[in-house]
Amino acid sequence: MLLNIDLPPEAPPPSAAPDPAPSPRREEGGDAPPAEGRASSAERAEGRAPSAAPAEERASSAEPAEGRASSAAPAEGRASSAERPPLAGLPVLRLIRPLAVLALLAMILGRMLAPAMVGLAVGIERAAHTVELAGAGASQLFAIGAIVTAMALIGAVVRSRVPYALRIAAIVAGSFVILVVLHATVQRVPDLSAALIGVSAAILAVGSAWEALRVPFMRPVAAALGLVGASALVRLTGVLLAVWANDRGSKALAGATSSVATAAFALDALAVLVATVALGAGREARPREAEPPRPRLVSPLSLAALASALLATRAALAGASDDASVVEALFRRALDRLLTRPAPVVPLSMQLFAAALAVVVVALALIAPPRLPALGGALALLLVARSAPEVPLGALSLVIAALCVALAARDERGFWAAVLATERERPSSALPGAGKPDATGGASG
Repeated sequence: MLLNIDLPPEAPPPSAAPDPAPSPRREEGGDAPPAEGRASSAERAEGRAPSAAPAEERASSAEPAEGRASSAAPAEGRASSAERPPLAGLPVLRLIRPLAVLALLAMILGRMLAPAMVGLAVGIERAAHTVELAGAGASQLFAIGAIVTAMALIGAVVRSRVPYALRIAAIVAGSFVILVVLHATVQRVPDLSAALIGVSAAILAVGSAWEALRVPFMRPVAAALGLVGASALVRLTGVLLAVWANDRGSKALAGATSSVATAAFALDALAVLVATVALGAGREARPREAEPPRPRLVSPLSLAALASALLATRAALAGASDDASVVEALFRRALDRLLTRPAPVVPLSMQLFAAALAVVVVALALIAPPRLPALGGALALLLVARSAPEVPLGALSLVIAALCVALAARDERGFWAAVLATERERPSSALPGAGKPDATGGASG
Protein backbone atom coordinates (compact mmCIF):
# COMPACT_ATOMS: atom_id res chain seq x y z
CA MET A 1 0.00 0.00 0.00
CA LEU A 2 2.91 2.34 0.47
CA LEU A 3 3.61 2.13 -3.24
CA ASN A 4 0.25 3.75 -4.03
CA ILE A 5 1.21 6.91 -2.18
CA ASP A 6 2.74 9.66 -4.34
CA LEU A 7 6.05 10.78 -2.97
CA PRO A 8 6.20 14.51 -2.18
CA PRO A 9 8.65 16.65 -4.14
CA GLU A 10 12.00 17.49 -2.66
CA ALA A 11 12.01 20.49 -0.39
CA PRO A 12 13.35 23.59 -2.20
CA PRO A 13 16.39 25.40 -0.83
CA PRO A 14 15.73 28.40 1.42
CA SER A 15 16.53 30.87 -1.38
CA ALA A 16 14.21 29.24 -3.92
CA ALA A 17 10.75 30.57 -4.72
CA PRO A 18 7.75 28.83 -3.08
CA ASP A 19 6.07 26.04 -4.99
CA PRO A 20 3.03 27.00 -7.02
CA ALA A 21 -0.40 25.87 -5.90
CA PRO A 22 -1.33 22.35 -6.96
CA SER A 23 -3.35 22.14 -10.14
CA PRO A 24 -7.06 21.36 -9.64
CA ARG A 25 -8.54 18.04 -10.55
CA ARG A 26 -10.04 17.67 -13.94
CA GLU A 27 -13.73 18.29 -14.10
CA GLU A 28 -16.15 18.32 -16.94
CA GLY A 29 -15.32 21.15 -19.30
CA GLY A 30 -12.16 21.90 -17.38
CA ASP A 31 -8.51 21.81 -18.40
CA ALA A 32 -6.60 18.58 -18.43
CA PRO A 33 -4.32 17.87 -15.47
CA PRO A 34 -0.54 17.67 -15.98
CA ALA A 35 1.00 14.70 -17.77
CA GLU A 36 2.32 13.19 -14.53
CA GLY A 37 -1.18 13.33 -13.01
CA ARG A 38 -2.67 11.59 -16.04
CA ALA A 39 -0.03 8.89 -15.99
CA SER A 40 -0.44 8.13 -12.28
CA SER A 41 -4.25 8.09 -12.52
CA ALA A 42 -4.05 5.70 -15.48
CA GLU A 43 -1.82 3.37 -13.55
CA ARG A 44 -4.14 3.45 -10.54
CA ALA A 45 -7.13 2.78 -12.83
CA GLU A 46 -5.46 -0.34 -14.18
CA GLY A 47 -4.70 -1.48 -10.66
CA ARG A 48 -0.94 -1.29 -11.15
CA ALA A 49 1.47 0.39 -8.83
CA PRO A 50 3.20 3.42 -10.21
CA SER A 51 6.72 2.96 -11.41
CA ALA A 52 9.32 3.08 -8.70
CA ALA A 53 11.97 4.40 -11.07
CA PRO A 54 11.61 8.04 -10.00
CA ALA A 55 11.86 7.00 -6.36
CA GLU A 56 14.95 4.91 -7.09
CA GLU A 57 16.47 7.78 -9.08
CA ARG A 58 15.81 10.13 -6.21
CA ALA A 59 17.31 7.66 -3.80
CA SER A 60 20.39 7.22 -5.97
CA SER A 61 20.71 10.97 -6.43
CA ALA A 62 20.56 11.42 -2.68
CA GLU A 63 23.69 9.28 -2.23
CA PRO A 64 26.23 11.72 -3.77
CA ALA A 65 24.63 14.64 -1.93
CA GLU A 66 27.59 14.76 0.41
CA GLY A 67 29.93 14.96 -2.59
CA ARG A 68 27.96 17.83 -4.05
CA ALA A 69 27.98 19.59 -0.72
CA SER A 70 31.73 19.14 -0.41
CA SER A 71 32.29 20.52 -3.91
CA ALA A 72 30.10 23.55 -3.20
CA ALA A 73 32.98 25.45 -1.66
CA PRO A 74 35.31 25.18 -4.72
CA ALA A 75 32.41 26.08 -7.01
CA GLU A 76 31.67 29.06 -4.82
CA GLY A 77 35.32 30.09 -5.06
CA ARG A 78 35.23 29.76 -8.82
CA ALA A 79 32.13 31.94 -9.00
CA SER A 80 33.68 34.60 -6.82
CA SER A 81 36.87 34.59 -8.91
CA ALA A 82 34.83 34.94 -12.08
CA GLU A 83 33.09 37.99 -10.64
CA ARG A 84 36.38 39.72 -9.88
CA PRO A 85 37.74 42.15 -12.49
CA PRO A 86 39.80 40.09 -14.98
CA LEU A 87 42.47 42.76 -15.29
CA ALA A 88 44.39 44.68 -12.69
CA GLY A 89 44.77 47.58 -15.11
CA LEU A 90 41.07 47.84 -15.97
CA PRO A 91 40.25 50.36 -13.20
CA VAL A 92 43.19 52.46 -14.44
CA LEU A 93 41.76 52.54 -17.96
CA ARG A 94 38.60 54.13 -16.58
CA LEU A 95 40.66 57.18 -15.58
CA ILE A 96 41.94 57.87 -19.10
CA ARG A 97 38.86 59.71 -20.33
CA PRO A 98 38.53 62.14 -17.36
CA LEU A 99 42.26 62.76 -17.60
CA ALA A 100 41.91 63.58 -21.30
CA VAL A 101 39.18 66.09 -20.45
CA LEU A 102 41.64 67.89 -18.16
CA ALA A 103 44.27 67.77 -20.92
CA LEU A 104 41.84 69.36 -23.39
CA LEU A 105 40.95 72.12 -20.94
CA ALA A 106 44.62 72.79 -20.19
CA MET A 107 45.43 72.99 -23.92
CA ILE A 108 42.52 75.28 -24.83
CA LEU A 109 42.69 77.58 -21.81
CA GLY A 110 46.38 77.64 -20.96
CA ARG A 111 48.05 77.10 -24.31
CA MET A 112 45.64 78.66 -26.80
CA LEU A 113 43.24 81.21 -25.29
CA ALA A 114 45.35 82.75 -22.50
CA PRO A 115 48.24 83.86 -24.78
CA ALA A 116 45.84 84.79 -27.59
CA MET A 117 43.78 87.15 -25.41
CA VAL A 118 46.75 89.26 -24.29
CA GLY A 119 46.46 92.64 -26.04
CA LEU A 120 43.62 91.44 -28.25
CA ALA A 121 41.20 94.27 -27.37
CA VAL A 122 40.78 97.05 -24.88
CA GLY A 123 39.03 96.19 -21.62
CA ILE A 124 39.54 92.40 -21.60
CA GLU A 125 42.54 92.35 -19.28
CA ARG A 126 40.50 90.96 -16.41
CA ALA A 127 38.96 88.26 -18.60
CA ALA A 128 42.40 87.36 -19.96
CA HIS A 129 43.76 87.07 -16.42
CA THR A 130 40.83 84.84 -15.41
CA VAL A 131 41.41 82.55 -18.40
CA GLU A 132 45.10 82.41 -17.58
CA LEU A 133 44.39 81.35 -13.99
CA ALA A 134 41.89 78.75 -15.17
CA GLY A 135 44.41 77.38 -17.65
CA ALA A 136 47.12 77.21 -14.98
CA GLY A 137 44.78 75.40 -12.61
CA ALA A 138 43.74 72.90 -15.26
CA SER A 139 47.41 72.30 -16.13
CA GLN A 140 48.30 71.63 -12.49
CA LEU A 141 45.39 69.25 -12.03
CA PHE A 142 46.29 67.46 -15.24
CA ALA A 143 49.94 67.17 -14.18
CA ILE A 144 49.00 65.58 -10.83
CA GLY A 145 46.48 63.20 -12.36
CA ALA A 146 48.79 62.31 -15.25
CA ILE A 147 51.68 61.40 -12.94
CA VAL A 148 49.50 59.12 -10.82
CA THR A 149 47.87 57.53 -13.87
CA ALA A 150 51.20 56.97 -15.62
CA MET A 151 52.63 55.22 -12.56
CA ALA A 152 49.55 52.98 -12.30
CA LEU A 153 49.70 52.19 -16.03
CA ILE A 154 53.37 51.25 -15.82
CA GLY A 155 52.58 48.80 -13.03
CA ALA A 156 49.66 47.35 -14.99
CA VAL A 157 51.75 46.95 -18.15
CA VAL A 158 54.50 45.16 -16.22
CA ARG A 159 51.94 42.62 -14.90
CA SER A 160 50.25 42.16 -18.30
CA ARG A 161 51.17 39.96 -21.26
CA VAL A 162 52.94 42.75 -23.12
CA PRO A 163 56.30 41.63 -24.63
CA TYR A 164 59.31 42.06 -22.36
CA ALA A 165 60.95 44.65 -24.60
CA LEU A 166 57.89 46.87 -24.39
CA ARG A 167 57.69 46.39 -20.63
CA ILE A 168 61.29 47.54 -20.24
CA ALA A 169 60.63 50.51 -22.54
CA ALA A 170 57.55 51.43 -20.50
CA ILE A 171 59.53 51.36 -17.25
CA VAL A 172 62.51 53.34 -18.60
CA ALA A 173 60.69 55.90 -20.75
CA GLY A 174 57.76 56.35 -18.38
CA SER A 175 59.93 56.78 -15.30
CA PHE A 176 62.23 59.24 -17.07
CA VAL A 177 59.32 61.37 -18.29
CA ILE A 178 57.73 61.37 -14.83
CA LEU A 179 60.99 62.52 -13.24
CA VAL A 180 61.36 65.36 -15.74
CA VAL A 181 57.75 66.45 -15.19
CA LEU A 182 58.38 66.55 -11.43
CA HIS A 183 61.53 68.58 -12.09
CA ALA A 184 59.53 70.98 -14.29
CA THR A 185 57.31 71.91 -11.36
CA VAL A 186 60.35 73.46 -9.62
CA GLN A 187 62.42 75.02 -12.41
CA ARG A 188 62.76 75.20 -16.17
CA VAL A 189 63.67 71.97 -17.95
CA PRO A 190 67.00 72.06 -19.85
CA ASP A 191 66.85 71.75 -23.62
CA LEU A 192 68.66 68.40 -23.62
CA SER A 193 66.21 66.91 -21.13
CA ALA A 194 63.28 68.24 -23.15
CA ALA A 195 64.64 66.62 -26.30
CA LEU A 196 65.28 63.32 -24.50
CA ILE A 197 61.77 63.05 -23.06
CA GLY A 198 60.35 63.79 -26.52
CA VAL A 199 62.45 61.01 -28.06
CA SER A 200 61.62 58.57 -25.24
CA ALA A 201 57.86 59.19 -25.51
CA ALA A 202 57.97 58.90 -29.30
CA ILE A 203 59.88 55.59 -29.23
CA LEU A 204 57.44 54.16 -26.69
CA ALA A 205 54.52 55.33 -28.86
CA VAL A 206 55.94 53.65 -31.97
CA GLY A 207 56.60 50.40 -30.08
CA SER A 208 53.11 50.30 -28.56
CA ALA A 209 51.53 51.06 -31.93
CA TRP A 210 53.49 48.28 -33.64
CA GLU A 211 52.33 45.80 -31.02
CA ALA A 212 48.69 46.98 -31.10
CA LEU A 213 48.42 46.86 -34.90
CA ARG A 214 48.09 43.06 -34.66
CA VAL A 215 44.70 43.42 -32.95
CA PRO A 216 41.90 44.30 -35.41
CA PHE A 217 39.80 46.52 -33.13
CA MET A 218 42.89 48.56 -32.14
CA ARG A 219 44.25 49.35 -35.60
CA PRO A 220 42.74 52.83 -36.17
CA VAL A 221 43.93 54.18 -32.81
CA ALA A 222 47.24 52.31 -33.07
CA ALA A 223 47.90 53.74 -36.53
CA ALA A 224 47.28 57.28 -35.29
CA LEU A 225 49.57 56.65 -32.31
CA GLY A 226 52.37 55.30 -34.51
CA LEU A 227 52.13 58.23 -36.91
CA VAL A 228 52.26 60.74 -34.05
CA GLY A 229 55.34 59.00 -32.63
CA ALA A 230 57.06 58.91 -36.01
CA SER A 231 56.19 62.57 -36.63
CA ALA A 232 57.67 63.51 -33.25
CA LEU A 233 60.93 61.69 -34.02
CA VAL A 234 61.25 63.34 -37.43
CA ARG A 235 60.41 66.79 -36.08
CA LEU A 236 62.93 66.51 -33.25
CA THR A 237 65.51 65.57 -35.86
CA GLY A 238 64.58 68.77 -37.70
CA VAL A 239 65.04 70.76 -34.48
CA LEU A 240 68.52 69.28 -34.08
CA LEU A 241 69.39 70.17 -37.68
CA ALA A 242 68.08 73.71 -37.13
CA VAL A 243 70.35 74.13 -34.11
CA TRP A 244 73.36 72.90 -36.08
CA ALA A 245 72.50 75.15 -39.03
CA ASN A 246 72.22 78.15 -36.73
CA ASP A 247 75.54 77.43 -35.01
CA ARG A 248 77.49 76.78 -38.22
CA GLY A 249 75.65 79.13 -40.55
CA SER A 250 75.21 76.37 -43.13
CA LYS A 251 72.63 76.90 -45.87
CA ALA A 252 72.70 73.19 -46.73
CA LEU A 253 71.66 72.26 -43.19
CA ALA A 254 68.96 74.95 -43.30
CA GLY A 255 67.54 73.40 -46.48
CA ALA A 256 67.66 69.95 -44.92
CA THR A 257 65.83 71.32 -41.90
CA SER A 258 62.96 72.56 -44.07
CA SER A 259 62.71 69.19 -45.82
CA VAL A 260 62.68 67.28 -42.53
CA ALA A 261 60.08 69.65 -41.07
CA THR A 262 57.87 69.15 -44.11
CA ALA A 263 58.12 65.37 -43.77
CA ALA A 264 57.21 65.66 -40.09
CA PHE A 265 54.17 67.79 -40.95
CA ALA A 266 53.05 65.25 -43.53
CA LEU A 267 53.16 62.45 -40.93
CA ASP A 268 51.39 64.66 -38.41
CA ALA A 269 48.61 65.60 -40.84
CA LEU A 270 48.17 61.94 -41.78
CA ALA A 271 47.90 61.05 -38.08
CA VAL A 272 45.14 63.64 -37.61
CA LEU A 273 43.25 62.25 -40.63
CA VAL A 274 43.57 58.68 -39.34
CA ALA A 275 42.29 59.84 -35.96
CA THR A 276 39.34 61.47 -37.73
CA VAL A 277 38.53 58.15 -39.41
CA ALA A 278 38.93 56.35 -36.07
CA LEU A 279 36.06 58.42 -34.62
CA GLY A 280 33.49 56.34 -36.51
CA ALA A 281 35.28 52.98 -36.22
CA GLY A 282 33.64 50.20 -34.19
CA ARG A 283 30.74 52.25 -32.83
CA GLU A 284 28.03 49.84 -34.03
CA ALA A 285 26.81 47.22 -31.59
CA ARG A 286 27.31 43.69 -32.86
CA PRO A 287 27.36 40.14 -31.52
CA ARG A 288 30.60 38.98 -29.99
CA GLU A 289 31.05 36.25 -32.59
CA ALA A 290 30.79 38.72 -35.46
CA GLU A 291 33.91 40.04 -37.14
CA PRO A 292 34.95 43.60 -36.23
CA PRO A 293 33.70 46.10 -38.80
CA ARG A 294 36.15 47.91 -40.99
CA PRO A 295 36.60 51.62 -40.30
CA ARG A 296 34.47 53.80 -42.52
CA LEU A 297 36.27 56.65 -44.22
CA VAL A 298 33.15 58.80 -44.00
CA SER A 299 30.96 58.87 -40.89
CA PRO A 300 28.76 61.53 -39.29
CA LEU A 301 31.43 62.27 -36.69
CA SER A 302 34.21 62.61 -39.25
CA LEU A 303 32.06 64.87 -41.44
CA ALA A 304 31.24 67.04 -38.42
CA ALA A 305 34.94 67.27 -37.54
CA LEU A 306 35.95 68.24 -41.08
CA ALA A 307 33.19 70.86 -41.35
CA SER A 308 34.08 72.42 -37.98
CA ALA A 309 37.78 72.50 -38.88
CA LEU A 310 37.01 74.22 -42.19
CA LEU A 311 34.97 76.92 -40.45
CA ALA A 312 37.72 77.48 -37.87
CA THR A 313 40.38 77.66 -40.61
CA ARG A 314 38.34 80.20 -42.54
CA ALA A 315 37.94 82.36 -39.44
CA ALA A 316 41.67 82.10 -38.67
CA LEU A 317 42.66 83.11 -42.20
CA ALA A 318 40.31 86.09 -42.03
CA GLY A 319 41.83 87.07 -38.68
CA ALA A 320 45.07 88.22 -40.36
CA SER A 321 43.38 91.13 -42.14
CA ASP A 322 43.17 94.65 -40.72
CA ASP A 323 39.37 94.71 -40.60
CA ALA A 324 39.06 91.32 -38.85
CA SER A 325 36.67 90.95 -35.96
CA VAL A 326 37.71 90.06 -32.44
CA VAL A 327 36.55 86.45 -32.84
CA GLU A 328 38.48 86.00 -36.09
CA ALA A 329 41.62 87.47 -34.57
CA LEU A 330 41.19 85.21 -31.56
CA PHE A 331 40.95 82.14 -33.80
CA ARG A 332 44.10 83.19 -35.65
CA ARG A 333 46.14 83.76 -32.51
CA ALA A 334 44.89 80.59 -30.83
CA LEU A 335 45.65 78.32 -33.79
CA ASP A 336 49.07 79.94 -34.26
CA ARG A 337 49.99 78.52 -30.86
CA LEU A 338 49.52 74.98 -32.22
CA LEU A 339 51.73 75.35 -35.31
CA THR A 340 54.88 73.27 -35.24
CA ARG A 341 58.44 74.57 -35.40
CA PRO A 342 60.60 74.49 -37.54
CA ALA A 343 58.07 75.70 -40.06
CA PRO A 344 57.38 73.25 -42.90
CA VAL A 345 57.28 74.22 -46.56
CA VAL A 346 53.48 73.96 -46.62
CA PRO A 347 50.78 76.62 -47.18
CA LEU A 348 49.64 78.27 -43.98
CA SER A 349 46.04 77.30 -44.63
CA MET A 350 46.95 73.59 -44.49
CA GLN A 351 48.82 74.07 -41.22
CA LEU A 352 45.89 75.91 -39.65
CA PHE A 353 43.46 73.29 -40.90
CA ALA A 354 45.50 70.44 -39.38
CA ALA A 355 45.70 72.27 -36.06
CA ALA A 356 41.98 73.04 -35.98
CA LEU A 357 41.05 69.49 -37.02
CA ALA A 358 43.18 68.05 -34.21
CA VAL A 359 41.35 70.13 -31.59
CA VAL A 360 37.93 69.20 -32.97
CA VAL A 361 38.79 65.49 -33.08
CA VAL A 362 39.98 65.63 -29.46
CA ALA A 363 36.66 67.16 -28.38
CA LEU A 364 34.58 64.67 -30.38
CA ALA A 365 36.61 61.70 -29.11
CA LEU A 366 35.67 62.70 -25.57
CA ILE A 367 32.04 63.58 -26.28
CA ALA A 368 31.27 60.49 -28.39
CA PRO A 369 33.94 57.90 -27.53
CA PRO A 370 34.28 54.48 -29.19
CA ARG A 371 32.91 51.28 -27.61
CA LEU A 372 35.67 51.46 -25.00
CA PRO A 373 35.87 55.00 -23.54
CA ALA A 374 39.56 54.49 -22.72
CA LEU A 375 40.32 54.40 -26.45
CA GLY A 376 38.63 57.77 -26.88
CA GLY A 377 40.77 59.15 -24.06
CA ALA A 378 43.94 57.70 -25.57
CA LEU A 379 43.05 59.17 -28.96
CA ALA A 380 42.53 62.57 -27.35
CA LEU A 381 45.80 62.43 -25.39
CA LEU A 382 47.95 61.51 -28.38
CA LEU A 383 46.47 64.39 -30.39
CA VAL A 384 47.07 66.79 -27.51
CA ALA A 385 50.75 65.80 -27.55
CA ARG A 386 51.16 65.77 -31.34
CA SER A 387 52.62 69.26 -31.73
CA ALA A 388 54.65 69.42 -28.50
CA PRO A 389 56.21 66.06 -27.53
CA GLU A 390 59.23 67.85 -26.06
CA VAL A 391 57.07 69.76 -23.55
CA PRO A 392 56.92 67.78 -20.25
CA LEU A 393 53.12 67.52 -20.13
CA GLY A 394 53.01 66.71 -23.85
CA ALA A 395 55.52 63.89 -23.43
CA LEU A 396 53.59 62.56 -20.44
CA SER A 397 50.35 62.62 -22.45
CA LEU A 398 51.99 60.62 -25.23
CA VAL A 399 53.37 58.10 -22.72
CA ILE A 400 49.93 57.59 -21.15
CA ALA A 401 48.32 57.14 -24.57
CA ALA A 402 50.98 54.59 -25.57
CA LEU A 403 50.62 52.59 -22.35
CA CYS A 404 46.83 52.65 -22.61
CA VAL A 405 46.89 51.34 -26.19
CA ALA A 406 49.40 48.61 -25.34
CA LEU A 407 47.41 47.51 -22.30
CA ALA A 408 44.04 47.48 -24.08
CA ALA A 409 45.49 45.58 -27.05
CA ARG A 410 47.17 42.83 -25.04
CA ASP A 411 44.64 42.22 -22.28
CA GLU A 412 41.64 40.90 -24.19
CA ARG A 413 39.72 39.82 -21.07
CA GLY A 414 39.80 43.25 -19.55
CA PHE A 415 38.99 44.94 -22.87
CA TRP A 416 35.96 42.78 -23.61
CA ALA A 417 34.75 43.07 -20.02
CA ALA A 418 34.66 46.83 -20.47
CA VAL A 419 33.04 46.47 -23.91
CA LEU A 420 30.29 44.22 -22.55
CA ALA A 421 29.72 46.60 -19.66
CA THR A 422 29.27 49.40 -22.20
CA GLU A 423 26.91 47.31 -24.35
CA ARG A 424 24.69 46.52 -21.37
CA GLU A 425 23.98 50.23 -21.09
CA ARG A 426 22.78 50.39 -24.70
CA PRO A 427 19.04 50.15 -25.33
CA SER A 428 17.79 46.89 -26.77
CA SER A 429 16.80 48.68 -29.98
CA ALA A 430 20.47 49.49 -30.65
CA LEU A 431 21.41 45.82 -30.91
CA PRO A 432 21.60 44.38 -34.43
CA GLY A 433 18.47 42.54 -35.49
CA ALA A 434 16.35 43.86 -32.63
CA GLY A 435 12.74 44.22 -33.63
CA LYS A 436 13.24 42.67 -37.08
CA PRO A 437 10.60 40.11 -38.08
CA ASP A 438 11.83 36.58 -38.63
CA ALA A 439 10.68 34.05 -41.19
CA THR A 440 7.65 33.04 -39.10
CA GLY A 441 6.40 36.59 -38.87
CA GLY A 442 7.44 37.16 -35.23
CA ALA A 443 10.00 39.52 -33.88
CA SER A 444 13.50 38.19 -33.57
CA GLY A 445 14.85 38.21 -30.03
